[in-house]
Order: sequence, then C-alpha cells, then structure tokens
Amino acid sequence: MISYLRHPMTHTWVILVLATLGSWSLGFESAAARRWVAPLILLIALTKCRIVMRNYMEVRHAPDWLRWACDGWLALNLALIGSSYWFAV
Repeated sequence: MISYLRHPMTHTWVILVLATLGSWSLGFESAAARRWVAPLILLIALTKCRIVMRNYMEVRHAPDWLRWACDGWLALNLALIGSSYWFAV
C-alpha cells in the first residue's frame, strides 16, 4: 500500500484533485469578482490539461516538437476561449 503513495502518478492525481477543488471553490465568489474568477478557472483548467498530457498521455518523453505542439494547442485554446469570454462580458 505504501508503494502506491510514493508513486509519482499518485502525486499527480492529488495535484489534479486539489486543482479541481480549488476551481470549484472559486465558483462561489461574489458577482463583482466573477469577471476575474472565470479567467482564473480557465487557467487552472489549462494547467490541469497540461499535467494530464505530460504525465498520463506520456508527452513528457515525446520529441520536443510534439511537446511544443501540445503546449501551442493549449495556448491557442486559452487565447480563443479567453478572448471570447473577455469580449462578451
């Protein structure tokens, strides 16, 4: 049992759970703070996606061009979703 607690994927899973709980708790902010909370939750989601791609999809050991392409794809999604939210509010 103790070997499971020492495994790096367990640490990754705990980080993902804490990030999920953190973004969930940000949803209870006041209406005045909502303009800034949504982009923060979007950044947390981007970070979680990057963690999942790097650790669970084995992109960490992939060639450099593939890691950069994955990071670029995430940055593009962040820019598109973030700008559409920012200009709609």
